[in-house]
Amino acid sequence: MLIAIVHYHLNRGGVTQVIAGHLRALDRQAAAAGGTFRVLVLHGGRAAGWPDRPLGVNTLECQVRAVPGLDYDDAAPRAPRGLAARLRAGLAEAGGSPQSTVVHVHNHALGKNGSLPGALAELAGEGWPLLLQIHDFAEDFRPLNYQRLRAGASGQADGDWAAAAYPQAGHVHYAVLNQRDARILAASGVEPQRVHALPNPAGELGPLPPRGPVRDALARRFGVPEDRPLLLYPIRGIRRKNLGEALLWSALAGGAWHLGVTLPPLNPAERPSYDRWKALAAAVGLAAAFEIGGEAGVAFHENLAAADRMLTTSVAEGFGLVFLESWLAGKSLVGRDLPEITADFRAAGLRLNDLRPRLDVPLDWIGAADWQDALEQAYAATLARFGRRPPPPAEIHRAAAELVVGGLVDFGSLPSRQQQRLVEQVAGSRQRRGRLLALNGWIEEALRLDRADRPTIDENAAAVRRAYSEEACGRRLGQLYRQVAASPRSAARQPLDAERLLEEFLGLARFQPIRIEP
Repeated sequence: MLIAIVHYHLNRGGVTQVIAGHLRALDRQAAAAGGTFRVLVLHGGRAAGWPDRPLGVNTLECQVRAVPGLDYDDAAPRAPRGLAARLRAGLAEAGGSPQSTVVHVHNHALGKNGSLPGALAELAGEGWPLLLQIHDFAEDFRPLNYQRLRAGASGQADGDWAAAAYPQAGHVHYAVLNQRDARILAASGVEPQRVHALPNPAGELGPLPPRGPVRDALARRFGVPEDRPLLLYPIRGIRRKNLGEALLWSALAGGAWHLGVTLPPLNPAERPSYDRWKALAAAVGLAAAFEIGGEAGVAFHENLAAADRMLTTSVAEGFGLVFLESWLAGKSLVGRDLPEITADFRAAGLRLNDLRPRLDVPLDWIGAADWQDALEQAYAATLARFGRRPPPPAEIHRAAAELVVGGLVDFGSLPSRQQQRLVEQVAGSRQRRGRLLALNGWIEEALRLDRADRPTIDENAAAVRRAYSEEACGRRLGQLYRQVAASPRSAARQPLDAERLLEEFLGLARFQPIRIEP
């Protein structure tokens, strides 16, 4: 069987990392099953850092080819038929046919290429089995992506843009990263037997380098004291990673820990927000270092070796690899819980005792009216970008009131202006720091240095290896590819309910202004 893996590019990034993990997982399957699969990787032309043969892929037969017009297209004219022809030709050159091939496409509906949804709908109409894996939904508070998706898919399939963006047929299956997304697709009209949870693999990190030389390097290059514990936030500093909350953790630690943020954003649109948080940390004198994994910093594995604990404050994730990797690195994870993501991990046996879904702050510190007005205005403006009218004022007021518990509101629901004000208050007032720690006693416990964390770390690492190893991923992939290949070829089903899909994501309870602010 030929497995054709399709993505816009092979540059370094999250999805490219997943593709490499899938290849390693399939390689393990090939070694065990005697070469069941052949793989063809089709991309749009960019492949910076992609090796001739990915590390750990030894047995699997794997070809890589560029397809013109498959990369991000910005505002280029749509040409779905031309792209479909080039994809079809690439498949045929590798010996593929609708009878012998599964086409596994990553993030087809993210609005990055206006021709791709229509091209895939054309292939589906010809009977090619498709596995469309959604890592990120344009509907999940990504208004620009959503606008591009609708514009690109409009007019491509019987006048229904959703029929092109999310094709439906017996041989068109969907893979998602978690049960939340599976539930949402099923609720929006995709038959449950064609929706599959396919969590990302969490590969072994291998032995970490010695800690001492790395701490010495961080001290010399970034002023991180060697005798101060390091709270590592291993991310690119994009808006949804909620850097303001990471700075609040630093302020609450009162200098007892040093915060380390590894990388700056690559997207220019993310840079202004990142620079503001970086400037704030310096202005209020926080014990924080930025870009310790950047050009002047140390490698990822070295930062893991240097860390005493790992932090997450992200308000939105597709999969959330940090919830798994921290344990494989031998570190406890503290910070923000994302229950709709971590529910799967807990079901697999992980104990995430130092995570909470809220970091409570007194509403009267920022002003209830100011908070509610800012939240409602930002929410209404965001809905407008999705072409939707806001609910009636009374309904929005009720929904906003439900976010307040005992006069407390979640720090993650604040716009960045109010987040900044709170960080300044806590950094500058011992009384306010003490008050916030009293309201969130779990934070003080999470930062205790004398805790016996090793049993939990070892148990969680074992759970990760059982459920999310590359071997486990390889077994899931093999079963899924065989299921998709054996699907009956059928005419198009009822189109997905695009409005229901949008409603599932756009509730006020899921809205954080920091995700959409400039």
